[in-house]
Amino acid sequence: MIQLVALSLLLMSKLLWGAPVVPLLKISDTINPGTADFIINEIRFSNERKDPLLILQLDTPGGLLTSTRQIIQSMLNSTTPIVVWVGPRGAQAGSAGALITFAADVAVMATGSNIGAAHPVQGGGQPMDKTLSDKLTNDTAAFAEGLAKTKGRNTEWARQAVTESRSIPSDEALRLNVIDFIADDIQSLEQKLLGYQLKTPKGSLSQLSSTPFQPQEHSPTLKQQVVSFFANPSLAYLILALGGLCIWIELSHPGLILPGVLGGLCVLISLVSFQLLPIRFGALGLLLFGMALLIAELFATSYGILGIGGILSFILGSLFLMDTNVPEFQIPLNLVLSVSTCLALAIFALSYLVLKTYHLKIKEHYLSLIGLSAQATEDITPSSGTAFIQGELWKARTCDGQEVKKGNWFEVKEVKGLVLIVQKKETP
Repeated sequence: MIQLVALSLLLMSKLLWGAPVVPLLKISDTINPGTADFIINEIRFSNERKDPLLILQLDTPGGLLTSTRQIIQSMLNSTTPIVVWVGPRGAQAGSAGALITFAADVAVMATGSNIGAAHPVQGGGQPMDKTLSDKLTNDTAAFAEGLAKTKGRNTEWARQAVTESRSIPSDEALRLNVIDFIADDIQSLEQKLLGYQLKTPKGSLSQLSSTPFQPQEHSPTLKQQVVSFFANPSLAYLILALGGLCIWIELSHPGLILPGVLGGLCVLISLVSFQLLPIRFGALGLLLFGMALLIAELFATSYGILGIGGILSFILGSLFLMDTNVPEFQIPLNLVLSVSTCLALAIFALSYLVLKTYHLKIKEHYLSLIGLSAQATEDITPSSGTAFIQGELWKARTCDGQEVKKGNWFEVKEVKGLVLIVQKKETP
């Protein structure tokens, strides 16, 4: 009954006085470059807005240690208090999620949720070299212990979560001082956060504001969603392997074009997925690669392959380019799609004209060239050469295996497509 009255008063105060808005970030994915980019950006914007707090709703099996460290560094240096809520019921803060929870100013779990199992493993789950495993485990354990100590929580259990892969439910986590309290839903969380006394001060702030607030869910951008999709370790590894294979095929069979284009795209995407290349640099690389392909389409007959690859690379690079949620500095998706559509139409029109020219039937004018003689302006071989005849420059090759040297005369014997088949002639 008391909780119902408190909740009613909370709702009335929001309606009457206009409660401040608090960002709510819902993470139900692995911790990867996409989620890291989303969380770090939102923390930065929250600091700029001077929000009273930021709520991170977490349900994750874990993720990349590099992304986790980036998120935690942003959390520790944030002027806005960070609340991590492992919810809703049945959620988990596994591995990387446990480390992020240790770093929270206020750590909360829902009933039925669990936390722990933070022992580092390879991205694909394969065993590591023992020396490397020991070094990584000890480093991560010290990191977890330091986070727990900084936030006034159980340092011994934080170390055990890494070294022994321990995992516990919410009620035991509360008993062992791993978290601060339990909240089963967002309304209960709001109520318990009002005026909450922080275990460790956040700058000059020792407790949260007692003024009711209104959580507002913030969603990741399309760029961050795309990066998260490709950031699955197994998928990223397969993309990298495919990219390497395609590049090898292109190098061993020059001129196929498609394997080279696909390989370049795969390698750039996988480099961003593995965080070997920052998202901004990956965006720049994709844009430059796309522009290079579009320029190459003008000089190479690829029947649209270079153009299509260039457009795809251009779209991905454009989505990744502007790393901000400020509307004035964003590139609108409609603009990206409009520019890409115009480029696609231009490429397809050019490819159509090339194909149409290539498949033109031989006209009577071309047939009239048969039997004409001319003087070679350069060497013509059985496989290549050019011939200047009746004011036109043609591709040419000989039909009898003999070369026509520059300055010698030749006779046109046949016209195949846009190539003259010629034979050496002793006299004009």
